[in-house]
Amino acid sequence: MEAHEALRRHEEITEAGGHGHGDDEAPRNGLAQHAAVTVAIIAAFLAVATFMASEATKAVITKETQAAETSARLQANETKTTIADSNAQLFRTIAADSSKQAEAIAQAEALDAQIVKELGPIDRELNAEIKADYDAQDHAEEQALFFELSEVALQIGIVLAGVAILARRRWLLSGSGLVATAGVALLAVGALY
Repeated sequence: MEAHEALRRHEEITEAGGHGHGDDEAPRNGLAQHAAVTVAIIAAFLAVATFMASEATKAVITKETQAAETSARLQANETKTTIADSNAQLFRTIAADSSKQAEAIAQAEALDAQIVKELGPIDRELNAEIKADYDAQDHAEEQALFFELSEVALQIGIVLAGVAILARRRWLLSGSGLVATAGVALLAVGALY
């Protein structure tokens, strides 16, 4: 439930619960006003939690995409390494049966050097990038979970505030505040995580 939807629902509940008679009206209006302020505050935190959850989900998708792209680059580099190694072996085989033995050995050694100096470091760098991307993705997934749990708690807080008006029970409004406080705590944990 979006924050504006929660406010709309609260207004409907307040209007439905606001029709009363006589001496009952003053306490109910006080409860309704207190609940309206509570819902407005909770809705503001709900909007922040919804935004943060959306951003964390985007980060998960972005990091997963980056890791996939880096994995493709790693596979291409591994293919180059395999081809260079195979070619070096071919040159060694040719050198054993050829009059151009020195040239074939030189080419094999050049390919071996390319594997060690160029392709090997690229493999290590790409593997480190992939690990960093997956670590960032895991972090964003954990943050998204905190934000989504925060959203749930804040939505429950809004619902309890509405029910408090209909049932005319202050303890429900207090419960709404407690659940919303838990939601704000989850939001803070997610943001600081």
